[in-house]
Amino acid sequence: MPTDALALAPVILAVVLVVSAVGKLRSPSASAEAFRDLRVPAPLSGRFVVEALPWGELLLAVVLLLVGGPVGVVAGVAAVLLFTAYLVLVVRALAFDEDVECACFGEFAPGRITRRTVVRNAWLVALAAVTLGVATQGSSVAARVADERLPWWWLVAALATAVTTWLVAGPATAPERREDPPAHTDEEGDYVRTRTPALPVTLGDGSVTHLRRLSEARPQLLLYVSEGCASCQDVIAGAPGWRDDLPALDVRLVVRSAPDETALASPVEPQSLHDTEGLVYESFGLRGTPSAVLLGADGLLAGGPVVGAANVTAFVDDIRVELGLMTS
Repeated sequence: MPTDALALAPVILAVVLVVSAVGKLRSPSASAEAFRDLRVPAPLSGRFVVEALPWGELLLAVVLLLVGGPVGVVAGVAAVLLFTAYLVLVVRALAFDEDVECACFGEFAPGRITRRTVVRNAWLVALAAVTLGVATQGSSVAARVADERLPWWWLVAALATAVTTWLVAGPATAPERREDPPAHTDEEGDYVRTRTPALPVTLGDGSVTHLRRLSEARPQLLLYVSEGCASCQDVIAGAPGWRDDLPALDVRLVVRSAPDETALASPVEPQSLHDTEGLVYESFGLRGTPSAVLLGADGLLAGGPVVGAANVTAFVDDIRVELGLMTS
């Protein structure tokens, strides 16, 4: 293959960087939570880094396309280091006890980290390596197009291929990211309340009950968390205060572990709930932790589910407003 044909690699990589940056800028809270869930080392997960990363990606995309020479080589090295770091983070996340939401492309491609994520990131590292090789040749992509060494229609064909691949393959992950089944909105946007499922759960003292029985006595605010989930820590820490603020509700932490397997187990009312079979998680269509759902005392879902620390906090604030405990 002619050397100039390899210049398609930095073009593709630049497109990936732009999509990644725009997605992060459109959903900064998701990116911040992803940093915590991926357990990025503290020096690299501060607010400044989280906010600067998408702008750095945009700058890197521009340099990869427009600048050659030594600066272009530095940009190529930066691309290799950046995508290698992304690969290391997702490989490490596969070993975590809980599922991790990637948010690698912000709101454009949320989803749990799987082996497919690893393959994707490994491919991007390979593209970055080719990009570095192209940079060592001296000329930028823009210069190659201007000199007609890289025909412009090659670039159009590459972009058309990328768009087609995204349109065909992208929607395949959509069912994993549903935010609100079985509770949902109708065509007019109104919240549709469905019956609380009689799902068996284990209480913190080891006894077994089911959700409908619990909610018949008092409304239940269920906070689905994981002990090892970094973004769950704010929700776990906030639960005692929410119990004080919402005396009309039982605010319960829900975990996947059995009572004798987690430090979050509590036999004191309102006790923790233990969804050892994952029935609550699956039935409510949750796609990550932390999550929250409100069960009404009338046997119907009263709100949620919502996913993400920021959304859970906002959900609790909405409940306060509905109960007249604070102004909207």
